[in-house]
Formats: sequence, structure tokens, C-alpha cells
Amino acid sequence: MEQLKDSYLLQFLMICVMVVFACTKVTLQGAVSRNHLRSSSDSVLFNALLFAVMAIVMALIFPMEMFGTAGWILAFCGAVGSFAFQVCYALALQKGPVSLSVLIVNFQVLVVTSFSIIAFHESVYLTQLIGILFLIVSMFLSIKKDDSEKKFSGTWLILLLVSLIGTASATIFMKSFTKWFSEGEGQDNGFVVMMYVFASAMAFVWYAVGALSKQKKKATFGFGNLHVWAYILGIGIVLGIFQKLYMTGMSIIDGGFLFPTYTGLQSVTMTLVGILLFKDKLTGKQKLGVLCGVLCVVLMNIRWIALF
Repeated sequence: MEQLKDSYLLQFLMICVMVVFACTKVTLQGAVSRNHLRSSSDSVLFNALLFAVMAIVMALIFPMEMFGTAGWILAFCGAVGSFAFQVCYALALQKGPVSLSVLIVNFQVLVVTSFSIIAFHESVYLTQLIGILFLIVSMFLSIKKDDSEKKFSGTWLILLLVSLIGTASATIFMKSFTKWFSEGEGQDNGFVVMMYVFASAMAFVWYAVGALSKQKKKATFGFGNLHVWAYILGIGIVLGIFQKLYMTGMSIIDGGFLFPTYTGLQSVTMTLVGILLFKDKLTGKQKLGVLCGVLCVVLMNIRWIALF
């Protein structure tokens, strides 16, 4: 662990491993969404089961220790943020332009990076600041134009803002626990497990309330659907390992390096996955966006002229 704290190369390699697991999770979740999830009720029930399986996987694989009252409060708040993101983001994608929705929510990286630098007095360099600017340009260039997409509305914008705040706050609560309240790796593991136990419970309650409502349909997939359970188990294992890596990374890697590098590298990797697996074709603007993403990753690894 001490070597990881002192080696930027090892930190970058750790972020690369995180990106591999994150992209695997996104790819699998995209596949199950296309093939088995037909409604918002499907999505809520799927996430409730996924959160539960992910918590069980982590509890079985990694050593756990309990923590103090402050940790329980942060775990609950992190679960609220994560749950709010899952529900509101799914609704926002239904009500407004998909590409613009993705862009707006991705700006959470600026929120968590700024918080990390300010709250924990972390170092940031001019080259990294330029890298963040390239990341922003890359996100804008990656927007896909689709005349069939829905027009934006006030409801859509509110859902996106709640999604952005939810996912950013969940990350902030996780990092705050590692920096201020954790007394060891076992407590970090226990924190993540309890956060997802809370999130799973919230999703189950939300689904149950919706299932009892006449205005909402029950999930279209049954508990005997082995294909869905295979996805839940696979994604749960991948997500559990990712969260372990992510929590460890937040405890030892400066946020000004971790979050933008992770976001830029994930964007580039998912673009390559789309090209290789789904035969996506990029426009000239999107190719330039990929290049800006690569430049972001390169600049984040160059530490020149410390600003803080």
C-alpha cells in the first residue's frame, strides 16, 4: 500500500484496472437492459437485486469491520445519493435527449474533483488543470445528434440535476469516510457493503410501492428468469470488485488525479468497446472528442507547476 501511495505509475495502473471493471459492468448492464428490462419497474427491481448481490459478494470476499455512528450516517446518505441517481437518471433518459443527459450527469466529475482538492488540501498541477479542460471539451464533442430524441423540459432538467447531485454526493460521502472516519481497510469494506444494503432496501421499497400502485406495472421479468440472474450475479461480482478498488483508490490517490483520469479513460475505453463490439461509427467530431479524452489522460499523468 505504501508503494502505491508513492508511485504515480502504480496509481495509474490501478485506475486502468478500475476502468476495465467499470466498462465490463456498463457493457453487461447495457446488454441486460436491451434484452430483458422493458420498463422502469424492471430497472428498479433489477437494481434492488443487484445491490443486494453486490453487498453479499463483497461481504463474502473481503474482510469486514464495523464502524462508528458517523460512518453509519455517511453510509445511509451515500445510499440515498446512489439510489436517487439510479431512479432519476433512468427517468431522465426516458423524458429527454439521451446524449445531453449523459453529458450533464458526467459533469459530476468536476464536483467531486473540486471537493476532493478543497476539503483534503490535495495537490493539483497546471498540466492536470489543462487535462480537465480537455476532458470537458471531449464530453461536449461526444454528444450524438439524433432528430428522434425528445425535447428537453423542466422535469427532465430537474431529474438530471438530482441525478448529478446524487452520484456526486455518493462519491463524496465515500471519500469522506475513508479520509475522516475509517480506521482500516476492513471498515472501508464494511462501509461499502452497508451503503449498498441500504440502497437495495430503498429500491425494494420503491418497487413495492410502485407495484401496489394502479398507475405502475410490475416487473416483466420473473424471479425464475435464469438469464437475468446470471447477469445479476456477473455484474454483482464485477461491481463488488470495482467498488473495493474504487474505495481503496479514493483513500490513497489524490482526487485531482483520480477522478478526471478515471472519467477520461473510461470514456475512451467505452468508445473503443462500442466500435469493436457494436460496430459503432464515429463522426469526425466524435473522433476529435476521443483524441481530447486521450490528451486528458496523458496530461493528468504529467505533474508540472503545482498550483496548490
